[in-house]
Amino acid sequence: MTALHIPLLFQKRHILPTGRMQLYLSALTHSTILKAILSSKTGIGICMLNDKSSRQQLCHIGTRVTIEDFHHEPDKQLIKINIYGQEAFKITNIEHSNNNIIWGKCQQLPQWSQRKVTNEQQLLSTRLQLMFHKHPNLQLLHHQQEFHNLSWLCQRWLEILPVSTQEKQTLLNSPNCLYACDYLMSMIQTRH
Repeated sequence: MTALHIPLLFQKRHILPTGRMQLYLSALTHSTILKAILSSKTGIGICMLNDKSSRQQLCHIGTRVTIEDFHHEPDKQLIKINIYGQEAFKITNIEHSNNNIIWGKCQQLPQWSQRKVTNEQQLLSTRLQLMFHKHPNLQLLHHQQEFHNLSWLCQRWLEILPVSTQEKQTLLNSPNCLYACDYLMSMIQTRH
């Protein structure tokens, strides 16, 4: 497994491998991290913040992302960045640089292999297609949709469902998508 040394950005929103997301960063308060992001050849690490704690805690599993596009909105002092999730990693060490950038030494995690959706798992595919239809912005982000690939489906559901950060971290630490599939199937069947 490959070791990475990349700048880290901690977010409440989650992106997983093969996922796409838009980030809005302030050109004023994020200027140093923006320079690191835009100049990084290997990408950056997007890491989750623990959402249940009264004080924000950093989670150790994140996703290395690359930037597909960015746009400066000068009237709002915002920079919109379109990112793509490459692979998951586990942080082994965190360093703070003099210019307030957090760097992580990270170990790449094994990627979930593709799995064909079975008849029993088809509900995940059908419901995600309905979700994309109801939310065209979400569908536009994912121009390469893999509704037949269980790993891709599970990762998209984990990005959008209100699953606790701790549970997401546990599921992402699994060697394949089957634990996530079982969890998501029970969650979707219970809610609908």
